[in-house]
Amino acid sequence: MQAHQSIDQAAYEWQPCSIILPRIGVMFTRHGARTRLILPGQYMVRRSRSLGQWIYRYRSSEG
Repeated sequence: MQAHQSIDQAAYEWQPCSIILPRIGVMFTRHGARTRLILPGQYMVRRSRSLGQWIYRYRSSEG
């Protein structure tokens, strides 16, 4: 049996994002993922496959 769901695979890849208003979200760092206040700025964001919510990380200055 096959599930015929339309899943946007691009949502699970890191994409650039600009945050204008502060929000509570999951921040991913080298120490793991933690719920914290996401301040305005430039981030990379992707959808979590297991949690189903957005995960943010700092945008690197390289590239």
